[in-house]
Amino acid sequence: MVNTKLEKQLKNCQSLLPEQLSDIVRSKLNETYQIIRETDNSNSHVQKKKHVSKNFNKWWISTAAAGILGVTVLASGFVSPAMADALKQIPVLGQIYSLWGENNEDSGVQQAKDFITNVNQSVTHGDVTMNIPTLLFDGTRILMNITTPGNRLDSEPNSLPSDANRGAVDTLEVLYKGQPLSWNSEFMDGKTASSLIVQVTNTTGINQNVQFPDQFDLNVIVTLKGYDIPFQFVLPVNKTTPVTVLTSEEIKHHDNINLQISKLEITPITTQLSVEYKTKPGQRMEKMLASIPSEYKGANGGIIALQYDIVDEHGVQLKPIGSHPISESYNIRFEPFKTLPRTVTIKPYLVVSEGQAPAGVIGRWENKNMIKKYIPELETVLSVQ
Repeated sequence: MVNTKLEKQLKNCQSLLPEQLSDIVRSKLNETYQIIRETDNSNSHVQKKKHVSKNFNKWWISTAAAGILGVTVLASGFVSPAMADALKQIPVLGQIYSLWGENNEDSGVQQAKDFITNVNQSVTHGDVTMNIPTLLFDGTRILMNITTPGNRLDSEPNSLPSDANRGAVDTLEVLYKGQPLSWNSEFMDGKTASSLIVQVTNTTGINQNVQFPDQFDLNVIVTLKGYDIPFQFVLPVNKTTPVTVLTSEEIKHHDNINLQISKLEITPITTQLSVEYKTKPGQRMEKMLASIPSEYKGANGGIIALQYDIVDEHGVQLKPIGSHPISESYNIRFEPFKTLPRTVTIKPYLVVSEGQAPAGVIGRWENKNMIKKYIPELETVLSVQ
């Protein structure tokens, strides 16, 4: 019988679960304990030659068990305050909970529990083991967490390698078929900063959109300060969510702007809007832009600066996720609908007065004092049901 701190912690979590759990959830919990026992028994028959190997085996058992239990418990929909405290105490699982649980303000992620994929990949160089335990892919964006137990990934910007910041993230690349994809990240575990959330979009570094298939491999390459060898992962990515795709051939015209809302993708995690500005037959993009009144253009005067609201038939408006791009053709991501609407109205607008976000706010933020000038001539209504 295994008698470890990890198993005691897992049993503590199990004791906090309600009796009415489904057979599937119960079987997953049993699977967790079986992995611990089988791995522990197999290790007891093999002489551990190196201290590093012994530590890695223990860490792998913890990660595998935590990954299965974490996805199972979160998917069960039952996370009481007592359960949350218990989850936070388990290595790796506490970081998984930080990603998919209470610390994430992304409403799409809060609805993601049934769609999390357990990948449990790890790479070790020297005294650092980096792990990607879970990810989520809904066809429009990928969310993953990168953890290094006992190692701090954060450091001062542009700081040189030193004893103080050794092990902090230096570079991070996410590649699809060799193309670098746009991504953003944040640390989820405060001062320890050993867990990183990475959001990857289907936009390349040169602002081109990629159409992801339902299944593909993603390359993640991370270098740490003070370490010469990069941590390289090849992650199997699978779309696990349903998607409703709305398309339109309609082009709206106003003030020499030719606007097409080419696609709207609705998933339980994300609502993604695809916008295109069209030229007339034989017209060059530069000439089309030159013909548009200056009030529609960005600070440099060369790009259309329209932004967009998405509203359902009840007047419910979605909040954007991340920054609002400005280009001739681009994708804009919004939070998901709580229920699938009957109709969706895409409302272009110009920002007359925006204001500034409060200090320390990064990413999703909406200024209630923002003054918008809507352009009703360019509105598009899409029927969903």
